[in-house]
Amino acid sequence: MIKSILFFFIFLMSCSNHTSIPKPKAFLYNEVSVPNYVFYKSNCGYSFFINSENQIDFENCNMKIKNSSLNSVLYLSSINIKDNFSLIDSDFTKKIQENSINAFAVNVSEYNDVENRVFAKYFSFVGNTPSNTQFYITDSTSVYLKGSLYFDSKPNYDSLIPSIHLINNDIRKMIQTFNWK
Repeated sequence: MIKSILFFFIFLMSCSNHTSIPKPKAFLYNEVSVPNYVFYKSNCGYSFFINSENQIDFENCNMKIKNSSLNSVLYLSSINIKDNFSLIDSDFTKKIQENSINAFAVNVSEYNDVENRVFAKYFSFVGNTPSNTQFYITDSTSVYLKGSLYFDSKPNYDSLIPSIHLINNDIRKMIQTFNWK
């Protein structure tokens, strides 16, 4: 009899409306400060403003712009145009198509400064893509500078959104302040 009362008591206590919810996974959070932009002048005939927190590795007119606080690298490759602009541009378009396979959407914007001969096209990918941002800057006659943003982590767009927005603002600043010598 005591066993049945004890069993009945345990049974009643276990039938509560309280459900336990597992703790959700934690995602990357970066606390960043307001960017401070500084003037950068390359040895390859161009200049722009860049976030002062970035570190630049420069080799043969190609650059790696590293942001260690966001764990990202922006690769800039310089290509000399020798009557092959359409070939270079079609190669860039092919890379955009390859990168957009896992993207939900691709946002495109252009920047044209005819007076200073700065023409740029900017692609931002929504989704788990290898490169979240790709762009090019050209004078359309002699130099084609293409850029790609990569993070040193597995592509997880939801957790990278704040970092992507911060770096995309830096890239927009770079494009809008870009000048050829």
